[in-house]
Amino acid sequence: MAVVRLSMNNIKILKEFVDGKTDSKLIVNQVSEEISYFYINLIEREASSKKIILNYRNSLIENINNDLFGNNEIYILFSNNKKYIENYINSNTRCIIFTDYKNYKIYSSAYKNTVNGYDYQKDIKYFIKEILKIDNLDILDFCIATPHLAFSEISKYIINSKGYTKENKIKEGHNFVLDIRKELFSLKRNNESLQKIYFNLKKEVKYKKLNFLAY
Repeated sequence: MAVVRLSMNNIKILKEFVDGKTDSKLIVNQVSEEISYFYINLIEREASSKKIILNYRNSLIENINNDLFGNNEIYILFSNNKKYIENYINSNTRCIIFTDYKNYKIYSSAYKNTVNGYDYQKDIKYFIKEILKIDNLDILDFCIATPHLAFSEISKYIINSKGYTKENKIKEGHNFVLDIRKELFSLKRNNESLQKIYFNLKKEVKYKKLNFLAY
C-alpha cells in the first residue's frame, strides 16, 4: 500500500528523523555525490548536537541491530544494491539510505520518510535563509553551485560575515584540490563504492577549511 504523505520540508524531515520523532527508516535520492554531501552535512550537524553516533556503511551486514546503542546510533548506507537496501530496511536499526532515483522511486511509495535530492536548491535556500538567518546572495549562489562545499563556505561566512568574499572557482592549474577532484573522477569512472566517493569529497572540504584558517 502506498503511503499518503503531506508535503513537508526536507530539512524538517531530516531533523525530525535524527531527533527520533519519526519512523526508523529514511530514504534519500542522492542525485549526485556532491548533492548527497550537503544532506550528509545536515545529518552530521543535527547528530552532533544530539550526541548521536553515525555509522557509515556501503555493504551488507548480517544481523545488524541497535541493541548496544539504542536510539543513539544511526546507520548511513550508501548503496544502489537492492539486496543491501532490503537488508537494512528489514533490520531493527535506525538507518538512512542514500541511493539512486530508481531505488528511491521503489521504496518512497512505502515509506513516509523520504528526501528527494532534486529539491536541493530549495533546501539550501531554506537552510541558509530560514535556519541560519543569513541574507547574502553571494553565499547562496556559491552553495547552490557547489553543494558539497556549502558548509565549509557557511563556516567561512559565520567567522567573518562583514568581510566575506565568495570563494573563487578552482583554477585549472596544479593544486591539491584539483588532485582530489581527479581522484574523485577516477573513483566514479571505476564504479567505486559510494562511501569511498563520499570520503573523497570530505577530504576536499577538510583541505579547503584548513586552507582558509591558515589564510
